[in-house]
Amino acid sequence: MKDLKNLLTPDSGPAGGNPPLSPPGQVNPRIRLVVTLLALAGLVMALRAFHLMVIQQGRLSGLARQQYQRAMQLEGRRGPIQDREGGALAVSLASESIFINPAQLTDTAGAAWALARILGMDPRHLTNELSRDRAFVWVKRQAGPEEVRRVKALNLAGVGFLTEYRRVYPRRELAGAVVGFTGVDHNGLAGVEYAFDSVLRGTRVERLVDRDALGRTVVAAGGGEPDSGGSVRLTLHPAIQWIAEQELNKAVAQHGALGGVAVVMDVSTGEILALANAPGFDANRFQEYSPAHLGNRAVTDGYEPGSTFKIITLAAALEEEAVTPDLKLFCENGTFPVADSVIHDTSAHGWLGLEDMLAVSSNICMAKVGMMIPKPAFHDYMEAFGFGQRAGLFVGQDGRVWSAEATGDLPPPEKWTQVDWAALSFGHGLLVSPVQMTAAVNTVAAGGEWVRPRLVAELRNRRGEEISFGQVTRRRVISRQTAAWVGHAMTVVVERGTGTQAQVYGYPVAGKTGTTEKFEFEAKGYSKTRQIASFAGFLPADHPRITILVVVEEPQEGRSGGAAAAPVFREIARRTLPLLGVPPVGARMAGGRP
Repeated sequence: MKDLKNLLTPDSGPAGGNPPLSPPGQVNPRIRLVVTLLALAGLVMALRAFHLMVIQQGRLSGLARQQYQRAMQLEGRRGPIQDREGGALAVSLASESIFINPAQLTDTAGAAWALARILGMDPRHLTNELSRDRAFVWVKRQAGPEEVRRVKALNLAGVGFLTEYRRVYPRRELAGAVVGFTGVDHNGLAGVEYAFDSVLRGTRVERLVDRDALGRTVVAAGGGEPDSGGSVRLTLHPAIQWIAEQELNKAVAQHGALGGVAVVMDVSTGEILALANAPGFDANRFQEYSPAHLGNRAVTDGYEPGSTFKIITLAAALEEEAVTPDLKLFCENGTFPVADSVIHDTSAHGWLGLEDMLAVSSNICMAKVGMMIPKPAFHDYMEAFGFGQRAGLFVGQDGRVWSAEATGDLPPPEKWTQVDWAALSFGHGLLVSPVQMTAAVNTVAAGGEWVRPRLVAELRNRRGEEISFGQVTRRRVISRQTAAWVGHAMTVVVERGTGTQAQVYGYPVAGKTGTTEKFEFEAKGYSKTRQIASFAGFLPADHPRITILVVVEEPQEGRSGGAAAAPVFREIARRTLPLLGVPPVGARMAGGRP
């Protein structure tokens, strides 16, 4: 008890009781420890604050902006695509795009279902999108005027509208495959829209979309206004384009064909007046069509030209002096063995002159003519006529290639077998594009000069300045005398040969039919049921103004070029020449324009 008493008794001084906790003048160690720990904690907190407020300030501000701010791109109006007369083929119209701040919605599911019903969207998908923790959600880009009006009438909190531009194609199906189309972000995806996207596209500016303290979405101002894009004017004649499409579609339907192509070209300038594809499509609704229908097959696809190529063989042989105009050859009565193969004619023929060989379209006699031309020389003529290379529709004056074109497939002469040599003479064993074939036939019409085809009449940049592009390019391939003789032989084809259905009342026609079996890669041979029918020619034959090519793919009725393609040529020519001010023969003889 004494010890306990001593412990409970206050210190009475040095004479008795407990000693002091620490010596006089010194801090208690426990207090010093506590103070040290508090100081260290304060230092750590100060360093942490410095790190967050100074060192990490940029990163944390960025994270905050990601939660409350979004950058978006606004693009200027896309420039127009026009026909040769300045008519609109593609324009951009101001339209409103609908967005929403989900945080402001009081009934997310109800808003999603109401919007989906107006905009034709999946309500469940829209509900999921609006349920995410985001300050900005696109609901529909480039909505229609009626859709915008009905959405505004809902008066939903958090719904906003931004002005963008919607691409519109006023002529609908007219030249759809040529003009092409764009995506929702204004990028060209096909045709001229794709080829000259860098010219047509407007500039882009950035806008910030903020969420204020109350959670409302606000589009920040500033950044300047985006500039509009440049323009493209094409050589297409709107009326002739419409005629070509109408007649081609009619023939495809009549013959139960898979499709077709028609090209109308100005003889002297090379300008493409019409470039028709069947079936076509409405670029305003391109998503509704099969991808197989969306291409410009006249430019991008290759086919075996068949007997229309005999024009080239005959011209090369005459120019090379491998044959003379008075030559006659024996056509073997319809069957001609060459190496390990046999060439056939559709009818048996004996001795024929060059005109008649072309008129009846003898494969055998034309093979004999072609094999009189040395292989390297024959190949050089084919190249000079434009085969095995780009036609040049999308090649600028500076050599820049703006878009892809089919080069075709022209085998090198050192790889030709005897059978290849013979087959090439009547248009088998090579691939050409319809535009290439049109330009080659036009060489005869133009007096022996190859003229580069032209689709673009004018390019202008965003400042309205003209961009130099694709001036007329010419090169002499055959003499005027050879061209005149071949042109005359082509008139015989139409007067009394396989092309009589191409005759146009009042206008002399020079032309050539073609009927080619399609090659089936699976069967490794030519089909007996799938064919390509074609007709190529120009008129008036005595003063050529236009060259026309018609290709009908897999006609089921009237499968030959004379039956399926020649009548389309006739109708396009008959309706086109008056539009160009070309009078018939009688009017010209009476003193009209030649």
